[in-house]
Amino acid sequence: MNKIYSVCWNITEKCNELCEFCYRTIVEDLYLEENKLIADKLIELGVEKITFAGGEPLLYKHLFELAKYIKSKKPDIILSITTNGLLIDDQIANSILKLFDWITLDLESTSIEFHKQVGRGERHLPKTIENLNRFNGKMYIKINTVATRQNINDIPFIWNIIQKFNIQRWKIFRYYPITYKAQDNQDYFAISDEEYENLKRKILQIAIDSQVQIDFNDYEEFRTTYFSIFPNGTLKDNSGNVTCNILNDSIDECFQSIDLSNHLLRKKSFEKFTHQKNN
Repeated sequence: MNKIYSVCWNITEKCNELCEFCYRTIVEDLYLEENKLIADKLIELGVEKITFAGGEPLLYKHLFELAKYIKSKKPDIILSITTNGLLIDDQIANSILKLFDWITLDLESTSIEFHKQVGRGERHLPKTIENLNRFNGKMYIKINTVATRQNINDIPFIWNIIQKFNIQRWKIFRYYPITYKAQDNQDYFAISDEEYENLKRKILQIAIDSQVQIDFNDYEEFRTTYFSIFPNGTLKDNSGNVTCNILNDSIDECFQSIDLSNHLLRKKSFEKFTHQKNN
């Protein structure tokens, strides 16, 4: 079968924010030993990069034990964490620096009020700035931004924050009304094709000479490049359909029906980026 380069592992759906554009699926977490079995299968498959997300991955109490286990099995694997950062203190930051290669932080606006209105809370923006200062120059940093009707005009100003730090990547997701609150609130948040294309042009224009890698994630990228493992072990394919449960089923069977062409393009793009950064 074709090799899987990376997976997004939603290790828990618990969260300490209440984002109105959230599309998580509420299921129960697995025990540490069960997640170790999933990790063993991913390593055996040859996965090179695992991104822990959620929910809020720092709410999974065995996260660092699991990351340490994975690194002990495959020291060169790339581990990434996507977090809202609210729980990060000096102790947690040290654990992240020891075990993870990348950290992704969420930033939707330069306004505290906007983050409060959409459910992230008034602490989100200042805490993100605090964490950018904390990790700056110590590990790879990525910023995720969800583009909605409510923040689309402010997103270009996020560039003013990004320029102040040693940030490697900025990914701008088009609001995707697939499930949960995201589906319920699409009338409030959805943007048109034209609005998203205009945003892309503005961002690329202001960042034309920058070394930051800027990626745009439209509906097609959601459907064709991501493989997500959910807290109960289920795997969803490119279209959001459950293909199997990795804990209980053969991992070869889980991936055999998935078209990997666009997934491998992501791998080439990431390899090109890391090569440039290391030379």
